Amino acid sequence: MRIQTQFNIFSWYNEIKKADRPVAWCSAFAPVEFLMAAGVTPVFPENHAVMLGALGEIRRPYSVPAIEDAESSGLKSPQLCSYALSDLGTLLGNSKSPIHGLPKPNLFYACDSQCRVVERWGDQVQDILSTRDHEIPHYVLRAPSLAKKEEHSQEELDHFQSQIERHIQDICRRLGTTFSESRLKEVTAESERANKLWQQCLELAKLCPAPWSNTDAFAAMAPIVVARGTKQCTEYYQKLYDELSQRVKNKIEVVPGERIRLLWDAIPIWPRRNWLADFAARHQAVFVVSTYTHSWWFKFDPEDAVNSLVKRYAWNTMNRSSQWILDWTLELAREYDVDGIVSHWNMSCGIWNSYVKRRLPGYKNSNLPHLVIKADMVDARAFDEETISRQLSEFFEQLS
Repeated sequence: MRIQTQFNIFSWYNEIKKADRPVAWCSAFAPVEFLMAAGVTPVFPENHAVMLGALGEIRRPYSVPAIEDAESSGLKSPQLCSYALSDLGTLLGNSKSPIHGLPKPNLFYACDSQCRVVERWGDQVQDILSTRDHEIPHYVLRAPSLAKKEEHSQEELDHFQSQIERHIQDICRRLGTTFSESRLKEVTAESERANKLWQQCLELAKLCPAPWSNTDAFAAMAPIVVARGTKQCTEYYQKLYDELSQRVKNKIEVVPGERIRLLWDAIPIWPRRNWLADFAARHQAVFVVSTYTHSWWFKFDPEDAVNSLVKRYAWNTMNRSSQWILDWTLELAREYDVDGIVSHWNMSCGIWNSYVKRRLPGYKNSNLPHLVIKADMVDARAFDEETISRQLSEFFEQLS
């Protein structure tokens, strides 16, 4: 039984388009609370790319013609991933978007804690819009790496904060807006409330049998990406938590007769998200946890908003050390009592793949069965249904 609580993403974007407020196109891990406190509404090209990949025909969603248009214009991987190519393909003007494109931007804001592609993505947006006499500034927030250590130094955090402060000052000057510390505290508090509820929802999948799957959580994570810091986001997760709690009370299993519990490692295969969930369910298997959804856990302190935001946005799972990521993943596997791990070898996201590759020996040493399937996050052309069906069937048989 699929989750009933929905976040109306179409209405969300329509309301932003109607509002008379400056808009920033942001990378997923940009510190948006600061932008919101400066009177700027953040929107996310990555979320747009997800919608392009998840909607439309299963073998040819919106993302495929968009990627083809981007490639025909000279854009390509690995300089740009399929998220970027699909979004840019619609911006170039020939491909359709289910939301008719993102709201017109006043700026692009990228934080490179996740990867270098987001900076190149912003460069391309800036170049395309400049040919239409729409000049926008492009800000790049440089995050200090944790690839070889466990914590940032205070000097690194201070430098990270100083970049944010310079950016916000310049944005306010350009757009004629004002930064409000009280508004920052308010937005941070709202983000914190939503994040707590989101974590509580995810943790209900620790129950056996699980009341919901992580493939449902892939869709349910949209508000924590695009709407964190708003009351609509918090209200959505409260409703979702209430629904899931009722399912637990009524002993509703997302997969009746659950036999196999799985961890999904890396970005979802958006065009085949439901296909994978249904395929697993036919084998009484359920994905109960993933490194992707659990990368969206934030902990903020509204009473110390600036410091808590700076400390948290300076890192995410993509700029941590390989050992930290392995330990974290295996801890998730233990907490959710999984029987095996399925890793997505993403053909256009090098940084996730490097982490998957480095983790594989660790998975083997943990004696936790694992499977690697090759596909792409939104390029449906990369999905070999026959091969992946066979791989999954054999893996489920092994786990049985």
